[in-house]
Amino acid sequence: MTKKGLIYMNTNEIFKNKKLAYGFTSLIGLAFMSFVAGWVFLIPIATMAFLLYGYTVYSKDQKHRISVNYKPSEAMKAIARREMELNKEKDRLMYEQSQGEIKW
Repeated sequence: MTKKGLIYMNTNEIFKNKKLAYGFTSLIGLAFMSFVAGWVFLIPIATMAFLLYGYTVYSKDQKHRISVNYKPSEAMKAIARREMELNKEKDRLMYEQSQGEIKW
């Protein structure tokens, strides 16, 4: 090679002569590889760590929970019956209203 310009040098000569020696191009490559490594490895690992931590806290909280079972009283049953009657009445009124709007 008679001309020592950058265009006429092959890759081995460029890195041997340290012309570009890890310059701007290698920084872009390093940034891209860091981005890929972050998405492929670091984010899933962090996600799994947070999920595992949350599950351990949740399971510890479950051990100290008290569950209470109770039978519905007559008053509770009466309230439930009244709510069911009100829902039936509301459905009937809505049906009648929709029928009236369709007929005109």
